[in-house]
Formats: sequence, structure tokens, C-alpha cells
Amino acid sequence: MNYLVLITENNTIAVSLRAILKNDYFIEDIEPKDALKIVSERRPRVILLDSQFGAINSIDVMAELLAYDPTLTIVEIVSSFDNIAKQSLEFGAFDVVEKPFDIERIKHIIKRAMEREKFMKLREDDTIQRQEKKQITTDMPFESEGDAFFQSFLQIVAENFSDIEKTGIEVLKIIKKRFQFNRMLILLKKGASYVPSISMGIGDVLNKVELMDKHPLILWFLNKGRIFNVVSGKDAPFECRGFMDIINCRIAFPLKTLKGELLGVFFAGDKITGEEIIPAEITSLSMIMDYLSTVLENAFLYKDIFFHKEYQEAIFHNIPTGIIAVDKDGKIVVINTYAEEILNAKSDDITNKPIEKAGSQIADFIRRVLISGETFNRVEIEFVPAKVMLGLSTNAIKDEYGCINGAVAIFQNLTIIKEMERKEKEAEKNKYWSSLASRLSHELKNPLVAINAFAQMLPAKYSDKEFRGQFSDVVQTEVLRINEIIDRINKIADTMELKTVPMDIAEFFKKLLKERHKNNSLKFQFSGEERIFAQLDAEKIKEAIGYIMDFIYDDTGGDGNVSIVFCMNK
Repeated sequence: MNYLVLITENNTIAVSLRAILKNDYFIEDIEPKDALKIVSERRPRVILLDSQFGAINSIDVMAELLAYDPTLTIVEIVSSFDNIAKQSLEFGAFDVVEKPFDIERIKHIIKRAMEREKFMKLREDDTIQRQEKKQITTDMPFESEGDAFFQSFLQIVAENFSDIEKTGIEVLKIIKKRFQFNRMLILLKKGASYVPSISMGIGDVLNKVELMDKHPLILWFLNKGRIFNVVSGKDAPFECRGFMDIINCRIAFPLKTLKGELLGVFFAGDKITGEEIIPAEITSLSMIMDYLSTVLENAFLYKDIFFHKEYQEAIFHNIPTGIIAVDKDGKIVVINTYAEEILNAKSDDITNKPIEKAGSQIADFIRRVLISGETFNRVEIEFVPAKVMLGLSTNAIKDEYGCINGAVAIFQNLTIIKEMERKEKEAEKNKYWSSLASRLSHELKNPLVAINAFAQMLPAKYSDKEFRGQFSDVVQTEVLRINEIIDRINKIADTMELKTVPMDIAEFFKKLLKERHKNNSLKFQFSGEERIFAQLDAEKIKEAIGYIMDFIYDDTGGDGNVSIVFCMNK
């Protein structure tokens, strides 16, 4: 991504240009009063200059910039091609672009400006005459002054190992003190890009730049595996040097893991003293970067392990299940928050204490696991101290040789679940009685309808002997039906002890259903296990089946197929 500076007081222009150029250019908008300072620090490839300011003349701004560096590539933004546009071109502007922006035209102009800047940079490199300074023979192999530096480096790592940012800042401080760099930046890998992590002497705006993992500079480090020096890196893609110009740095070191993965990049600017970086210093910096890479790799690993540890502990202490573990001697080594609540015990009070501190009932199960390796799965116990029902499971903790090194108990408070089961059974029972009452009410109304009808006709037809005979027969028949219903109600309400006997369920049902429905068209199909025995009260089961079959008879109109499957619930 190429870097542009936009000099304007109009935020709308900045927003528009970012929207147009966001995929190819990083744009920093600055005010005209800061133009020379920012340009001298950033060395942008192309400058976009607004022609309209409040109290400053854009030509004066251009003059100041070109006086600093006549090779700067400046594109002026004008309202129309008027005298100001002509003056700008005469004064040294590369081109002008009119408002409102024509998207294709402005992209074309900026592309040409970039090509011009690239040409100027290459020509500048060809004319650079490097002045060989007095050779400094001090090799800086961490002797004397170097030893002190290395000791400081190790001390910083030891004190701030778990804090990557603090470690990086302190390392940059001692590097600055030793090498006198005016600015430094560390980019670290984050997803598919490398983003600013730690910096010194870099402005807030540039702390937002990033390199995608396919950027030529990143590919340089991955493919060549060596440092990038602006002066000597003429064979590198132009985008590499372009990014170095954006952040105003001169040298970059790859930060690699032992396996060769690129963790990040360290960038350094010029020396405050104005001196060149000599080969001996580059060698020492390379060694420092190797140490820093190792530190960062270990810090990331530590951070990852610490995160997973915290994550697992958060789950461990927040799952709605009690967990308690003991060593081979039965001493508590782990207990989570939920277990503390159920057992009404604090971790600090019972850790490293015998399991009996958690309660004799749980201790009994744990001891049996430790002694014999016996495990328990979902055993329901009434935990007396807390007056709750617990679902308890246990297991042994074994080493690689199969020897028991400890045990773990997992338990859950079943009180609420049991209460819900009770309420569900009660609801089912109420539903049953409601259905039964409705059925009996219906059966009672049937004989009453006949009796009521004849009773209403009786005054008018009392003299009719035949009618009186019919009335008498109906009343007697329906009264018998009512008595049968009342007897059935009494039997249902009877709380006598069940008289159970072993019986073959399939045989009993087949015989009962055939006898009860031999005079209607219901057809029964039997399947499943033939020989199932159970302890049943024959009379009670007949009544229950009778009610069910009455419902089926009514639903089918006495004509249909009924499938009955016999199976054992194992």
C-alpha cells in the first residue's frame, strides 16, 4: 500500500479521497501549518495539496515544500482550471486535479505521480555517493559496554516476560540508548497482516499502518531471510522502499521463530547523531533481534498457555456441576466453585485435607475408588449436610502404568430436577383424573338422558299402559348402568393393597381383549416379545385396560385395527 499526504483544511476532501483510493493508498491528511514538519519526517511519495485555505496561500505552502526538496511530487487540487491552477503548474506542481473529482482521472493522475516519484527515487539512488567513514574496529561482541547492554536486556526479559508490550518498550529503550536511533517500530503478526505493536518516535497516524502477508517487504523476509537496508536493498521491489519511506526508517530486521516462521519485523530510522549504521552495529543488532525473536516466541507461547489455562479455569469454576479431585492418599487437590457452594466449604479450608472434610458420604465413594478402582455412574444420594439430592459419578485417575494416582468425583444438585419431575408426575396425575372425570360424567349423562326424556312425557302419557311399561323398563335398565358406574368409581377410589400375582402379560392381554371385544368389529394385531412376566393385580389391570379400550372404541366407532406391541423396558 502506497503512502500519500493530503494537505487540506477540508475534512470532506479527505473523506472523499479515502473512499476513492482506500484499496491502494494510505492517506494521511494534515493541516498546511504542519506541512513542512510532516513531509520532512514522513518523506511521502506523493503530496496532494488543496488550493483553498483560510489564512494561508497554497502557493506559499508549495514554495516552502519545494524549497526543502525540489524533487517532491505535488498534485494540486483546484476548483477549476483557473489562474491558481496555472500558477501551480508554473511553480512546480506535477499536475492539477479539479473538484468535484472524476474518479478515473484522479486515479490516473496519482498513478502517473507515483511513477514519476519512482523514477526520481531510482535516479537519486544512482547518484548517491556513500562517504566511507572512519572504520570503527570495535566489533561490539557484547564485551565491556556490550556486556552491560546484554545484562540489561536479560534483566528486562526476566522482569517483564509475561507482558509482551512492556518487554518490547523496555527493549526499545535500551536499543535507543545504545545505538541512538531516532525512531523504531515493531510490527507483529496478527491474522493475515503485520500490525504496529510497539514503537518509539513514530507518530500516532503511522501507528495505524500495517503490512498484509503478501506485501513485497514481508515476502522479502520470507524468501530471502535477511535484513532490509534502504541503501543496499536496490534489488528489492520498489514497494519495499516505499513502505520504509512511509515510516521514515532505514533498516529492518525479520523476527523469526526457530522454525523459520515470521513473527514480525523490527524497523529502525536514522541515528540521532547523523552517523551511518556500520556493519559491526548491524551484526550486533542482528544478534539482538535473534534474542528478541526467541523472547517474543516464548512470550506468545506463554500468553497462549496462560489464556487456555484461564479459559479452562473459568469453565471449571462456572459449570453448574461440582468437581472435587483427590490424590492417591485421599487428600483434596482440586475443588471448583460449584462444589464449594454445595458442600458449604471454602477451597482454602479443605485443600490438602482428607476427603472426609467434604462429607462422609462423598468420602465413602472416593475411598472405594482409591482402594478397589470401583467407579460409580450417576448414583443418586441424599446429601444430608445440605439436605439436597445429588447425582454422583466417580472415576479413578491413573498413570501410564495403570496405577491409581487419585480419584475425581463429579456431582450435580438434583433437587430442582426432582422437584420438576414431581410436578410433572402430579400434572400427569391431574390430567388423568380430569380425563377420567370427564369420561365418567359422559357415561352418567347417557342413562340420565333416557330417564329424563321419559319423565317429561310421563304426565301426558301416564294413562297409556304400554308407555308406563316402557318407562319402567328404561328406568330399571339405566339405574343398573348408573350403579355399575358408581361401583367403578368406588373401585378406583379404593385404596386396598394390590393383590399381585405373576402373569404372562402377552397371554393375559390377548385373552382379555378377545373376550371383551368379541362382539364388535375391532381387530387386534399383536407383535413383539411373547414371554414377558410381571407382578400384576388382575382385576385392577382389567379395569385400566377396560377404560383404555372404551376410549379406543369410541374413537374408532367400534370398527378398526388396533396394534399392540409387547416389549420389556430394559
